[in-house]
Amino acid sequence: MKIITYIVFVALTVNVAFAQETNQMAGISENDKNKIIQYIELDKDGGFQRGWSKGGLGIVNTNLYIVTRSTTNDANELLLAPTDKTEVSWKGESVTKTQVVIFYEKQIWSKENLPAGFNLGKSIVISFERGKVRFFDFQEMSGGYYDRLDVSH
Repeated sequence: MKIITYIVFVALTVNVAFAQETNQMAGISENDKNKIIQYIELDKDGGFQRGWSKGGLGIVNTNLYIVTRSTTNDANELLLAPTDKTEVSWKGESVTKTQVVIFYEKQIWSKENLPAGFNLGKSIVISFERGKVRFFDFQEMSGGYYDRLDVSH
């Protein structure tokens, strides 16, 4: 009998919560509803959206690209502010090591060596992990991840 009472209680609680949520959503614009739904439907991997790299590069913004497939697969790698004439490459630790770096003022900084006047709100944090590379852009307040691609596959 206690189990049946508990099940009925849970069912009523869910119905009341859903009704309240529906009433709260009534005053929200269609555009805002779509944004809310988009955030709810984010990839279930820690709230980060999965990106699909093209040609071994994952785009963060026009000044920063994540190398998801390098020809050597030996180090964590980023392309910084590439243009038609120049391409600055940054290489970090071995791909077998987890590493966190910060993109700030078009440069890569370690978390231990940030410049004077550092502003997290104008930076992007990149986390190199075993099977993926995550990033979060604090100016845009959005993030994502790219799967690492192995050259041998």
